[in-house]
Formats: sequence, C-alpha cells, structure tokens
Amino acid sequence: MATKYHEVKGRYVDSVLLMQITRQLEGHEGVSKVGVMTGSKENLEIFKNLGFSPPSDIKSTDVLIAVEAESDAAAQKAVDEAIQLMDKRTSDTKAPELTLDEVRTAFNAGDLPVLFVSTPGQYVRGIATKALGEGMHVHIFSSNVPEGDEIALKKLGREKGLLVMGPDAGTVIIDGKGLGFANAVRAGKIGVVGSSGSGIQEITVLLDRGGAGISAAIGTGSKDLSSQVGGVMTKMALEKLSDSEFLMVIGKRPDEKVMQEIISMMSSKPSAFVALGDSEKRTEGKTFVTGHIDDAVDFALKSCGMKQFAWKDEKAVRPDDSRKLLRGFFVGGSLCYQAQAIIAQNGVEVYSNGPRDDAHMIPKDWRGLNVCIDTGAEEYVLGKPHPMIDPKARNQMIVEESKRDDVAVILFDVVLGYGSAQNVLEGLEGVAKGPVLVASICGTSKDKQNFDEVRKGLEKLGVKVMDSAGRAAELASRLAG
Repeated sequence: MATKYHEVKGRYVDSVLLMQITRQLEGHEGVSKVGVMTGSKENLEIFKNLGFSPPSDIKSTDVLIAVEAESDAAAQKAVDEAIQLMDKRTSDTKAPELTLDEVRTAFNAGDLPVLFVSTPGQYVRGIATKALGEGMHVHIFSSNVPEGDEIALKKLGREKGLLVMGPDAGTVIIDGKGLGFANAVRAGKIGVVGSSGSGIQEITVLLDRGGAGISAAIGTGSKDLSSQVGGVMTKMALEKLSDSEFLMVIGKRPDEKVMQEIISMMSSKPSAFVALGDSEKRTEGKTFVTGHIDDAVDFALKSCGMKQFAWKDEKAVRPDDSRKLLRGFFVGGSLCYQAQAIIAQNGVEVYSNGPRDDAHMIPKDWRGLNVCIDTGAEEYVLGKPHPMIDPKARNQMIVEESKRDDVAVILFDVVLGYGSAQNVLEGLEGVAKGPVLVASICGTSKDKQNFDEVRKGLEKLGVKVMDSAGRAAELASRLAG
C-alpha cells in the first residue's frame, strides 16, 4: 500500500464539499481510504482515527488530502483529482465571493439579512459577533461551539433584537426559504420554533399534508432549551412570531424550568409544546403539552379549524417466532429519540447511542438487543457526510441487518427536502425480505426528490410506508419482543 499527503495552503473550503469529494474518491479502483479535510484540531484526530499520520505543521486554514491506495500512481491520481474537484466545484458556484466585511452590501433595502455560518466551531463567535454588529440575523449550522460562546452570542443578539439561530441549528424556514435541512412547505399562519432539526421538519411536513402552512420555522440550536442557555432564542423567536394564529415549540430533553417559562409565554394563545419522549399529555391554558409530534399536529389542525388526520392502524404480523429483535436506523436524531420513547411506552426495551437515559446507552456489542441508532451522530459521521446528505452508508447498514435471521423488524426514516440527497434510497438495493421493513417519509410532494417516486421505490423493496415517523415506530414496537 502507498500513502500520499498533500497540503493546500491557506484555503478554506466548506466541509460538506470536502466530504462529497472524499466520498467520490473512495469509490475509485485501487483506493482503500481517503480523507479530505481542513487541518483543524478535531479533523487531525479524525485523520489519525482513520489510520493516517498527518503532518504536524498543518494549520486549520489549510486543506489536507490524505490517500491510501494500492500503488503510488493510484494514490497520486486520487490526490490530483481531489485538487481538480476542489477547483471545479468552488468555481462553479453562481454566488459572488464576498468577504465578511462585504456581506452587508449584498442586501437591499427591505431585505431580511441572515448570515449562514458553517465553519469550525472555534471561529463562530468572531464571525457571528461581527455579523450581529452589522445588523444581521445569524443562522449557525456549525456544531462544537463552546457553550460560553453560545451564551454570549445569544445575549448580544437579544440586546440587538437579532436572532441567533443555533449553534447546531439544522433547520430554518424564513419567508418560504429553507436554510440547512428543510422541506418545501406551504405558507400559512402557524409559527414553529424548536431546538430539534428533524423534529421541526416532521412537524412542518405533517402540517403541510394536513392543509396547513407555516409563517416561519425557527431552529434555535440543540442546547437552547438547556438550563445553561435558558431558552433565550426560543423566547425571542416566539415574540417575533406573535402574529401567528398558532404557535408550536419542539425540544428534546428540555430543562423543566425553561420549559415552564416558555409554556407560560404561550399559554394565552392556541399553541402546543412537544417535549419529545414525554409520555404525559396535558393542557395548560391554551397550550397542549405532549411528547408526540403527531398529537401536537392534530391539535394544531383542530385549533385552526382543519380536519385532523385519520391515522391508519396497520396490522402487525411477525414473519416467524424465531425473529424477535428490533433495529432502528435513523438520519434524524429527534426522530430516533421519539421512536425510542414510543417503543419503550409499548413495553419494548430499546437501547440507543442517543438514549432517553444512561441505563439505555447502547453497548459495544448490541447484536442481541433492540436498538435505535442515530446514524447522524458524531461517531458515525467523523470525516464523512451526514446521512441526509449521503444516505448510502446508513442504507447499507439496513441491508446488512436485514440478512440476519433473528431480526423481526427494521425501522427507518427517509428525509427529503433542501440539503438532503437527490437519491435518498441509494444503497438499499439488495435488502433482504426476512424482517418486516417499516419506514416513514419526512417530505412533501413539492420536495425535489419526488415524494411519490420515493414511496413507490420503498414499496417496491417491500417496505411498509407509514404516514409519520410516530406511526412507523408504533407499528415496529408491535413487531418486536
């Protein structure tokens, strides 16, 4: 085997683009492994975990290309192609290249200025602080931002009346435009706020199918509802959406005190709070509190004078008694979390890499357990694209587990929309017919992937397609055990 390293000095390239280049090169004949990443401290650790020995003098402002191949020639060919792809894809962009000092000039009078930030976490505070100083709202897609930086940025945003959406905010829809991962949904009078990206997507998609539309969907970041951050941006977003006819908030493991403060803000207006995973349902003033997305959507539709869903209760027939295990493989972390709660509430013990409690953290050897795995978690995406962007690795996990003779049901989500792969079913070819396959599609007929074709593709593979992620989890829970 031959290993080649090449440093591209003083060049920043978006991590998603670099991941796509990595994936493309991995498929080349003679290439065994590839890494194309910026030289940040975190990425250098990823290179080492991949078995590379990156140069010690590389800087975070450089891009490192590392290739292991069967020969020097094959390795060098992959390096050369990586450089060509970087040059081509960055030159193909239609948007003008602007420095941070020039960004404000791109907005016209009457525009809503939003700066989308997708950089390594250590750079976010400086960039976002400058943007807020220039009067721009900020959508921070980046993760691994220090908690102190998040708190400081949100305090500054609050003082200036500007939204700080994030860090780790996967989904935002403003004025019908999706930022990050989002779906093509109709406009309307329901305002959605949340610290849960795929949860926001599921809500907005189901509202769209029910005939309702949204005024906006504001992602506030995965930690906004924590006791440390205090729900600062969730509260501010609700204030900005106060003209909405109905308000919805969704969060995963919200701090109880913060949650109650937000419910108090909402309770005089028709609204719903989804505390993912909670089994309790209750009403406080005009606010319906639940742990289930489907229930909250039904409440919203009813409150807006629209017809509620007629959910189908599919029959659950296990293929044979020797098959008992449940497998769940998700690209949406919040959908994975909700599924665990539903499955557990139906009496099936389930483990996860993003568990409801420490007792159900997935062990290294989980072959004999029921599991729900968030394949977008850090351990699955180190140096690789998120499975929404590139679903092949997740889908191949489904294929491999379908070949087992002790698995009764495989549960998974398919997420369409902006940011998601065009071919969301890539890698599912060859799935075995042994276990029952149960899926939900988070998408609308207006999404670029063609909802109807995706559904037909799943059904052709023998997959039972349910109307929501919650209904899919309900069916799967009845097939396990």
